[in-house]
Amino acid sequence: MMIMLRFEIKKIFSKRINKLMLMVLIAVTIVGSLLAIRDVKYYTDQGNKISGPAAARQLKMEKNRWQGYLTEDVIKQVVEENKEAKASSAMEDDALIKRQGIEDIREIINRGFAEPGEYDYYLCDNISPEKAAGLYEQRLVILNKDLGSGNADKAGFSQNEKEFLRDRYKDMNAPLYYEYMDGWKALLDSQYLPTLMIITIVIIGFLISGIFSDEFQFKADSIFFSSELGRNKAVTAKLKAGFITITAVYWGVMLLFSIIILAALGFGGAECMIQAGGNWNSIYNITYFQNWLFTMLGGYAAHLFILTLAMFISAKSRSTVIAITIPFALSCAPMFLGRVPMFTDIMSMFPDMLLRMCAFLEDLLVCEIFGKVFGLYTVLIPVYLLLSFVIAGVLYRNYRKAEVR
Repeated sequence: MMIMLRFEIKKIFSKRINKLMLMVLIAVTIVGSLLAIRDVKYYTDQGNKISGPAAARQLKMEKNRWQGYLTEDVIKQVVEENKEAKASSAMEDDALIKRQGIEDIREIINRGFAEPGEYDYYLCDNISPEKAAGLYEQRLVILNKDLGSGNADKAGFSQNEKEFLRDRYKDMNAPLYYEYMDGWKALLDSQYLPTLMIITIVIIGFLISGIFSDEFQFKADSIFFSSELGRNKAVTAKLKAGFITITAVYWGVMLLFSIIILAALGFGGAECMIQAGGNWNSIYNITYFQNWLFTMLGGYAAHLFILTLAMFISAKSRSTVIAITIPFALSCAPMFLGRVPMFTDIMSMFPDMLLRMCAFLEDLLVCEIFGKVFGLYTVLIPVYLLLSFVIAGVLYRNYRKAEVR
């Protein structure tokens, strides 16, 4: 069995075109991580801009002045320091330089007091310290306004779903712990990770597209199915080779991307809640490290489902070309169809949502099953993992009974 498995894996990685695709994927991963690192910027007192690790070091010193819990007193101090920076600056750019260390907390205040569907970057400049101290209570107030505003996006929520959302907001531990976390934000809150996941799934689809169709393409199916173990252990070896390839390439790419960014920008902030970063309105009360695990597991579930489906279609159609199109279609097409109002709800259940979940953690996405309400992603991940193994079972059963033509 091991010999068969090694043979199938060797077939995948010995093809020249597959080697080239892997090299392209590694290059894209490195370039994407460098772009994410470059996006971290710091402005010196002279107005010069630096980026990358040098900027991260400066920002860490500035932001860790506020390391600790964001209590009412700390929030008041941030508002006062923000007003001082503005009052002592002749231009907005000068104020921006002075408040780099409080920019994260300033952003929480801006978002925490914004009315539903609105945002004001200068809100923190005009709020009183006393009012700002009510930040945590205001979070639930804004949610209640949003749920009761008659907004078309919220009209579909049932009473159970509204109560679920309120309970999740109440469950957030306040005050939040804060420290420098730009490494995790660059990794999880940028556009590069979802893009990389889509590129990865398309390239892996290219790698595995021939696993079940090659014998038919090369007219070797009669030999394959007439051999002693061709209809059982050989089929199992193909399935295992597919799963190993998907798992190894996906986790290899994601770990490489994550390690490069965190090594350059710092691992600090892993224990900060995501609400302390860029996800103030999220219903998921998790830390940045938990968010990384959650996002990576979601991406893996999507890869496993879409690529197992591609292998199944490859086996049924006996076509490599058709199989290659499946990952691209399921990872990209729903994203555009979801913008059409009549398709929005159904498209939110498609596996591509798991490839982009880090970009939608603030969206109030829930589903109700038999009166029990869940966050959408906590349902999609196990469902698509389960469906992957169901499809694999059907694939094994059908392929071993395939007729020789």
